[in-house]
Amino acid sequence: MSYDIYIGELKLEEYKDEVEDNEGEYTCSYTVDSMNNKDAPNFYGDDMTGNSNHRHPGYSQWSDFCRRNNLYELFFKEYVGIMSRHPGCFRLTKEHLKIFKDTLKYREKIDERPAGLDQRYIKDSFVHVKEGEETTDYDKVRLIWLIYWTEWALKNCKYPAIANH
Repeated sequence: MSYDIYIGELKLEEYKDEVEDNEGEYTCSYTVDSMNNKDAPNFYGDDMTGNSNHRHPGYSQWSDFCRRNNLYELFFKEYVGIMSRHPGCFRLTKEHLKIFKDTLKYREKIDERPAGLDQRYIKDSFVHVKEGEETTDYDKVRLIWLIYWTEWALKNCKYPAIANH
């Protein structure tokens, strides 16, 4: 199982629950549509994300990433975390962007490895690593993605949001 995380313009989805006499009740939810941007960061081996505004990490992968980078409460604090509801959708702010940028700066200070996927999992890689050795930092990839798309949403969207499908 995984999260489906999207960053972009808030969108209202309406549904009509049909009953026998063609009357029904409208229900709605908020979401963010999928999109690609040729200028978005794209990391070798990260084909599922590519240049898109969505990521699909496993539940434990994303929560571990958040814990390692002191972002757990920002994402999962009950009622107010930007991914505290599943599914759910929350407004993104300049403060979120600042937190993501500060986290990347901190990450760069404590880990000199470049952003990228763990080379052990990249097919046909020319990099040879010892068993258990990681040559890149995937947390930086996630942070760069969060920064790029949050910044994009704040500049281009009337209602910048992060959706957790």
